[in-house]
Amino acid sequence: MTAENERGISRAVHKISRPPILRIYGFQCALVLLASVILIPLDKVTAYSAVIGGMISVVPNVYFARQVFRYTGAAFAREVARSFYRGESGKFVTTLALFAATFVLVQPLQVFVLFLAYLSVMLLNAVMLARYTGLSNRI
Repeated sequence: MTAENERGISRAVHKISRPPILRIYGFQCALVLLASVILIPLDKVTAYSAVIGGMISVVPNVYFARQVFRYTGAAFAREVARSFYRGESGKFVTTLALFAATFVLVQPLQVFVLFLAYLSVMLLNAVMLARYTGLSNRI
């Protein structure tokens, strides 16, 4: 029996709005691809290293966000907690797997550019989410 059946509450009944996940991560993907297109004339290895690094940051974050925002509201506290733990562990495993696959399968690779793109997209993610939640105005 699901939690909503036990409590007699529909999943659609909640007042907390979900963040615009598709817009946030779509924008990040677009920026990564734009940076890669700009880098192509300089060096193709640099360009695809940047794309891979950026996507290693975006893909696990999308999985995490999808897991975390499946349930909202106090009536689903247990499901929210489970989704958070599932999302965080999945994000960690996915990140490790993507880095491992990249280092094994992609040759040649500019490791510095890969990590720079990864860290840049992580920072962009934090800034965009802080801006969405209004934390940037409180700091």
